[in-house]
Amino acid sequence: MTVFENPVSIFEDLKMIRPASPYWPESANVYLFQDGEGISLFDVGCGSMAPVDRLFSALDILGWKSRRIQKIILSHVHPDHSGAMEILLSEVSPERIFLHEYDLPYALEPEKLMVSFDIALCKKRFSAMGYEVPKGSKGGEFELNPYFKALGCSMCHVEPTETVAEGDDIRIGDYHFQVFHTPGHAPGHISLYDPDKRILLAGDMVGEMVAWYTPSSGGAASYLESLEKVEVLDVDLILPSHGDVIQDSKEAIRKIKDKILEKDRGIVEALQSGQKSFEELLNIFFALPTVQFFPGIPILESHLQKLKSEGKIKESGESNALYEPST
Repeated sequence: MTVFENPVSIFEDLKMIRPASPYWPESANVYLFQDGEGISLFDVGCGSMAPVDRLFSALDILGWKSRRIQKIILSHVHPDHSGAMEILLSEVSPERIFLHEYDLPYALEPEKLMVSFDIALCKKRFSAMGYEVPKGSKGGEFELNPYFKALGCSMCHVEPTETVAEGDDIRIGDYHFQVFHTPGHAPGHISLYDPDKRILLAGDMVGEMVAWYTPSSGGAASYLESLEKVEVLDVDLILPSHGDVIQDSKEAIRKIKDKILEKDRGIVEALQSGQKSFEELLNIFFALPTVQFFPGIPILESHLQKLKSEGKIKESGESNALYEPST
């Protein structure tokens, strides 16, 4: 088994397993809780042996290896958070597995992630711009799951024992978490908040970088609403899925909000000089074609939808639509 760095100690009964890098295609952080005589996990990491080895190495270092895994809570169904479930379940039998109800279809049929990632939109827009749509690893149609596998962060079928929704409670040892539905990055993304301990397990909502977002996952509008929802909470520590523990929660949330709103302002400003097509806007904000395909296209689409709904811009034409300020 590969030896990894010691887990990060947050409290005596709460540890973080941090991968070598906070960036894709590395795993998300995995959080370990003492839970009575057992342990519970928040997320499990990528679908490969490395994250599972890292988990068992951490349990060995902590002296927790003999403890039974009681609960696994998944922040959302993306491969860097829940892809390791299949490998992990070949080794352990947790009593309960939690997942938000809106992410259940993607857990049961990972192929459906093509929908929440808006890959059909990406292909349509890319083709309309005259670019060749990326091919699959074997030269066929581009599909997400083979792409994930090629990067060493596979996704797998996941069957939760129960689904959760906004306002539900989850007890983990001495922690009493409230479930907050925080879409934008994923339809069923959740964050967990303990008002007594004043900690927020943020998932991908707040962390090292702004998570990408797509219209089908809630887009820029839902992402901002999610941030506003948790911004009012009394939080001493944010435990992100990517990056280090955050102590200044208000500042961290403000920075993420500002970066999202900066894209809104940039689009409106770009349109002040005249009408622009989707392609022209994409070239302004996402220079590289590989980034344009994903996540550039769905991010831009979600901002255009938001700005149109707010009456800040308008769209004219159909096949060759142009965007301009509303006033």
